[in-house]
Amino acid sequence: MQLSPSPLSIVAHEFREIQVKAAEEDKPKGTLGLKFNRKWGASDNDPLNWILELTVEFGGDQGEAKAPYAGLMRIEGMFKIHKDYPEDKRDSLIKVTGASILYGACREMLANLTARSSHGIISLPSVSFISAPSASEKTPAKKPKAQKTARSRK
Repeated sequence: MQLSPSPLSIVAHEFREIQVKAAEEDKPKGTLGLKFNRKWGASDNDPLNWILELTVEFGGDQGEAKAPYAGLMRIEGMFKIHKDYPEDKRDSLIKVTGASILYGACREMLANLTARSSHGIISLPSVSFISAPSASEKTPAKKPKAQKTARSRK
């Protein structure tokens, strides 16, 4: 099977907020609850440059059982869409494929942070961003400022 390049390239990503708290219990048995929110928009200067912010909340109480960890991760990614990709599909490409890329970075970061923590390593469960968006996601985020997408990385 021959692979083809993706029409979406990640230019850069950075974590804007990370919170992780280990449960106080010795051996918490609760499952890892999960919520997410996405905000996205194209640059005013270049409709091929996009920013997506993904917030992932995890943990919480499952009845009487606590999850081993609870917290929040907020990550922002800057993306470039190939010029030949249809304009009417760009929004979906960002909110599905872009979110999947950033979620993978969150999974890796959480595994790294918990690898030496009190309850051992934990990995975020697999999810699909193809499902219907929540009411808060039906309207794309305010368009990012042009300098945000043009920011250079060192």
